[in-house]
Amino acid sequence: MVKKIFENLKGDWIIKRVINDLNLNKSNYANGIVSFTQSNNEIDSLNYIENGKLLLNEKNKSINFTRKYIYKIEENRINIILDDGVTKGELFQSLFFENNEDVLKGSEHICKLDKHNGIYIFIDESNFYIEYTVNGPKTNLFIKTEYSKIK
Repeated sequence: MVKKIFENLKGDWIIKRVINDLNLNKSNYANGIVSFTQSNNEIDSLNYIENGKLLLNEKNKSINFTRKYIYKIEENRINIILDDGVTKGELFQSLFFENNEDVLKGSEHICKLDKHNGIYIFIDESNFYIEYTVNGPKTNLFIKTEYSKIK
């Protein structure tokens, strides 16, 4: 089942993201395009490139952003490796089935004092979403990103 989900990720996706700051009771939004492309020499590896705009409501401005990851399938899990910034090459999360064949749970990722936890919910071959919580001494975020495949 993990292999089927992994193979279906290939292609381009539209993303819509809501970032809820639960401490401040405020939300910001992002949208963009994600591409999953086959890595050159590795059949079990996909390059993930995300480009979009973050809309900061309070400041009434937008910021362009790019994120890069590498998705690697290993046995019954998908490892997500950071592919940009100072943490390039580090494991971000391992995704695995817990109880439900449509939900992959992410292992906890700790960045400084913040804990990142996520679940990936697959609706069908053209739609899935990710729910993340980011919690720390000064952080309390709930982030939902919806993915819709471009045909």
